[in-house]
Amino acid sequence: MTRSVWLAFTPRDSLFIRDGRVFDAGADNVARAVWPSPSTIAGAVGAAFGREPVEVRGPVLARRSRRGRWTPYFRTPADVVAVGEHEVARLSPRDMPEGSTTDLGAVRSWLGAAGSVGMEQRWGGWLPGDEMRRYLAGELTARVTPAGGIRHLDQDPAQTEPHVGLARTENRTARTGFLYQAAHLRLAEGWGFLAECVLPDDWGEVEPRRSVQFGGRGRQAWVEVADAVRWPAPPSDERAFSGGRVAVYVATPALWPGGWRIPTPEGAELVTAAVGDAEPVATATPGPRGGRPNNRMLRWAVPAGSVYCLRFADAATARAWALGGAHAPGAHGTAYGREREDRLRTAGFGVVLTGVWT
Repeated sequence: MTRSVWLAFTPRDSLFIRDGRVFDAGADNVARAVWPSPSTIAGAVGAAFGREPVEVRGPVLARRSRRGRWTPYFRTPADVVAVGEHEVARLSPRDMPEGSTTDLGAVRSWLGAAGSVGMEQRWGGWLPGDEMRRYLAGELTARVTPAGGIRHLDQDPAQTEPHVGLARTENRTARTGFLYQAAHLRLAEGWGFLAECVLPDDWGEVEPRRSVQFGGRGRQAWVEVADAVRWPAPPSDERAFSGGRVAVYVATPALWPGGWRIPTPEGAELVTAAVGDAEPVATATPGPRGGRPNNRMLRWAVPAGSVYCLRFADAATARAWALGGAHAPGAHGTAYGREREDRLRTAGFGVVLTGVWT
């Protein structure tokens, strides 16, 4: 038996999280920082509890209110696009023109907006949790005016902050002439990251550490339990899944065996997808006694915000896969696509939210 606890991490300083690509201070002059990956947040959770939980599902960007409540934010789904200067629309699958071919195998549909001429642009930005709930329920389908119809954060709540460094030898002494610039990220006040932590019942009552290392260069983050946080609710009525249609939203970067392709559930077909550019993530095995990590690897992940349109045989089968039942969990709010004990899954790569498409 397990239980779920949400933790919130508020950076105390700028963030420096490398993406895993090789950086040579003698040849390159800028080291890039990226958003925390699931492996970053999983390491911070392990440090907060002093041991590894069963699973970690995150990170989720979040904003803290003056009353201490956290509101999760999610990357705007890749199938929500800007149409012209003042409207947005949700794309829907359409049959490819006769005679067109692709290298996508059985995928025979593309995404388009009603009345458009193929000039849409990805909207970008972030949606708060209640707007994501509307998206999953299929309510954001027609063209709407952003200011009047959708609450939307159009800019990342983080600024790039340049830091100058000096490369050092293995003995930690300075290497003459090896100056470089590192781009850190600094979150705006009141912003942090959430993670759902699945704990075994035999842990009993646990109290996380108040501060842990978060990312590189000894950066620290405050830790607190985030009460009343939930994943955006999926549609629950079986009628919402009419035609066996399930939209799968990628909430955290996914590392799937088939690259960009989501592992297709048994009895379903992949109709079409809106997938962003692959993003680099670094993974590593924790070192002994907190030492340097082992087995560093650079991988390319499906970015958060990507969307896949699946079709099942009927509404009941679609709902059962998405939401589960009395004896089996559904895919919603879980890391999907890898074996149960795979550390990439238990670290939170590939958490998905399920909804509907029209």
